[in-house]
Amino acid sequence: MSVVRVAGALRTAPLPLRALAVLAVVAVAYNYSLSTLVRGLTLQTPLAYLALVPLIALLLAWVRLAGEPAGLPIHDRQVDYIIGLALVMVAGAISILVPLTLTARFWLYRVDLLSMPLFVAGVVTLVYGVRRLWALKFPIAFLFLAWPLPYAPLVGDGMRLFTDATAGALTLVSHIIPVAVATGGDESVFFVRHNGFSFPLSVGAACAGVNSLVGFILVGGALSYVVTGRILRRIAWLLAGLLVVWLLNVARIEVIFLVGWAFGKEVALDVLHPIAGLVAFNLGVFAMLLVAPRFGLSFVRLSGRAEAPRRQPSPVRQIRVALALALALAVGLGVVNSSFARYEQIANPLGQPLLVPFDIRTAQLAGWQSDFVAKNPAVKQFFGQDSTWDRILYTSLPRAPLQSSLPIYIDAITTSDAGSFSAYGLEACYTFHGYQIQSTSLADVGAGVRAQVIDYHNSRLNADWSALWWEWPYQDKGATRYERIVIFLASGPRGVYSGAATDAPDAEKARFTGTDRFLVAMARGLVQSQLRASRT
Repeated sequence: MSVVRVAGALRTAPLPLRALAVLAVVAVAYNYSLSTLVRGLTLQTPLAYLALVPLIALLLAWVRLAGEPAGLPIHDRQVDYIIGLALVMVAGAISILVPLTLTARFWLYRVDLLSMPLFVAGVVTLVYGVRRLWALKFPIAFLFLAWPLPYAPLVGDGMRLFTDATAGALTLVSHIIPVAVATGGDESVFFVRHNGFSFPLSVGAACAGVNSLVGFILVGGALSYVVTGRILRRIAWLLAGLLVVWLLNVARIEVIFLVGWAFGKEVALDVLHPIAGLVAFNLGVFAMLLVAPRFGLSFVRLSGRAEAPRRQPSPVRQIRVALALALALAVGLGVVNSSFARYEQIANPLGQPLLVPFDIRTAQLAGWQSDFVAKNPAVKQFFGQDSTWDRILYTSLPRAPLQSSLPIYIDAITTSDAGSFSAYGLEACYTFHGYQIQSTSLADVGAGVRAQVIDYHNSRLNADWSALWWEWPYQDKGATRYERIVIFLASGPRGVYSGAATDAPDAEKARFTGTDRFLVAMARGLVQSQLRASRT
């Protein structure tokens, strides 16, 4: 009889078509951003669990609505459209305009994920109304946790400290269970002996359990929303959970050591290691669920809806216009979102740099030779104490595909402070020195990098100068640094060029067009050279 009742309930229960429509609109608008989160699950990075954020937010929304009483038949669709369209337009402006300003740093900061909660809030307002948006404020705000940038300290110095702490705990355990011995030079490398032979096992950042730590922050933060109890008790429960997850991770690594000692390296790494982390993490979450009452917490009850009178229809009855409008905006935003694929040559799906430092002394440009000119000691005054500024002279050989009759100078400025690049841009610098700006434009030089081209006249020397520059992040000893590359030459309109980029935009002053197109072609060659160097 119970089976018949369940089957009848499934036949009579209507599909949540409106909710499915909202999910489809969001998926269209952020198709590429969501796919990068899913692909991030396969990366050995502490941020891999960020892919769980949209799913957790969806479950939180279901929990919130399951205990919500029927909506009042009071609504103002004009307010819904004003607020909903404003939120959607802000999200669209972030996706369209911010990349023009930040260029490659847009993907490093994953600003697209920062705009996603705003778009979701706007669509919910258009389709359901402001009252429903207010009810879902926490699940929608939870989507901000998918933004990788706030986790940067944890991935940087925090990750190294956490790895050292895990390695230290394993060293203490090795005195009790001597199946793995820490090396003298690197405390994160342990040697495990099996059948008379020793093999090394490294406790890296991922193995140290930083990803489990981030995962529990996400899952535990969501669970703290569906429990009742004082805020201090929730915080205590969350902190205790972090400790439990870390201890279980230490136990997981010790079990891997034991399996390697008993059965060998292949069994330990190829069989146990891929699943042990997930098992330990789930055990930690399950254990904290069981002990939640010990902290004075109780989970919210969802049975009230079943006992309540039959739910009234939504006060927002007509949604065809709103849904069509949201879908149209989502399609346009989805096209922009798909174009972000170009950035993945310089940063991975979670915004971590892939490039190595750009060494202009060894950069390969077919048919060109380079000579080091000098270092600029004034760099630290503007870009920080750890900044560098190198200048190289490039000249083309007779057989070069890309040629210039004039010598080319290239500056490479590096710093750990990206904000200093924003404070000291080339255009502002030239204007400050009284140079007359003749032309400015933007050019695509590959890999999602948009370079700025600037032409100016130095009235003191009665000479024309042209420069092209771009900025991008790179990885240096586990830390993120930033680099500005500047290509420039004097008396550009007097030069003779071959192999220039014909698809580059025309200069505002016609006499600079040939020079600008040559600079764009040279920049594209250097960018491709850097990409090849980063893959080797």
